[in-house]
Amino acid sequence: MKYLLRKKKITAICFLIFLAVFSIGNAVKELGKVTDTLKSETISVTSLGDTISKVESSINENMLGRYHFIEAFGYVQKLLDKNEINNFEVVKDQQGKLHYTYFTDKINDTTDLAGRMSNLQKRIKDKNCKLLYVMPPDKYIDGYTKFPTGIPYSMANQTADSFLKKLKAAGIDSIDFRNYLKESGIKMQDVFFNTDHHWKIQTAFWASSVFFEQLEKRYGEKIEKESYYSDLKNYNQITYANSFLGSMGRKIGRYYAGADDFTLIYPKFATNYQFDLHVGKGMKLTGRFEEALLATPVTRQTENPFDTDMYMTYMYGNQDFAHIQNKDNKGKGLNICIIKDSFAVPFAAFSSLRCDNVYLIDPRYYSKSIEKFINQTDLDYVIVMFSPQDLVDEFFTFGK
Repeated sequence: MKYLLRKKKITAICFLIFLAVFSIGNAVKELGKVTDTLKSETISVTSLGDTISKVESSINENMLGRYHFIEAFGYVQKLLDKNEINNFEVVKDQQGKLHYTYFTDKINDTTDLAGRMSNLQKRIKDKNCKLLYVMPPDKYIDGYTKFPTGIPYSMANQTADSFLKKLKAAGIDSIDFRNYLKESGIKMQDVFFNTDHHWKIQTAFWASSVFFEQLEKRYGEKIEKESYYSDLKNYNQITYANSFLGSMGRKIGRYYAGADDFTLIYPKFATNYQFDLHVGKGMKLTGRFEEALLATPVTRQTENPFDTDMYMTYMYGNQDFAHIQNKDNKGKGLNICIIKDSFAVPFAAFSSLRCDNVYLIDPRYYSKSIEKFINQTDLDYVIVMFSPQDLVDEFFTFGK
């Protein structure tokens, strides 16, 4: 009995020592981060809750040994053969791909969102400027994706179908990439990353070709050298093997679902660009496609997949506003404004090869009037492009 009591005391003391060392280590490591967070905040009674939340988030993200804990957690979940993580925030399908999801028994009502699209169409003053909705595929691919018993599906595809049906009734045309996937030649397991919610760069490249093919068929556009631009043989492809942990992979680690390969695609042929973007105080990048539109520093940080979002290699990711000028097409190519989520980032980069100007607006961060920008800019097309999961109020800040 005395031996057992002594053993428990030693265990308790060791645990307390571990907690003390861990706490002191964290305090030293995080003091600077917490101070920076507090300095960046304007603290008031009304914003106190948000400030506390940001400080807590900063502490969690910078916790000592955080990535080792995530890896250990993911490894245990794999040993337990679990198909859901963080109370069903992330689920795994039978093909091994991770999904964001939630429980629902009906589609989301998109009547109000379709109404805003209709209002936007009415407010575009240039009647030669066409409004189009472009629908990327959902990661749940009908006929391919299967969930284990008990794993919920968000019904995003059904919501997208209902939304496009409402747009059609309002006289707004759409290009639904889901309709072309089966004939794309892309294997269904290669459409999306395993650990990220985004489509692969190869899929975005294919989608840009489908988009311009449809502009030619539906609107009689003449895209110079379209067959050349849509041929992957005319592009360099560099694959970074096991380098990418996507947004869901960073929540559960490499031991649970593995890491993805990331393939960078850029033209072999000469190009001439100017790219104005809102990173920091603003940047202007010029030169070839790979010099202006690719954030090559990201590809040099593959040693730690937790800190590297490879998808953002294209155009430094999401910003409130960005402008791509293809100087080789000055006065000859299309002028397009894309109101977008992150799916459009690599899509826009490849689309710019056929355009004179491509403007990108992310309504989550853009505080000015989108309608005013459209009506003050010479445009051939206004493209609204949100993935099925993003058919929510946060993205439809226009047309109210």
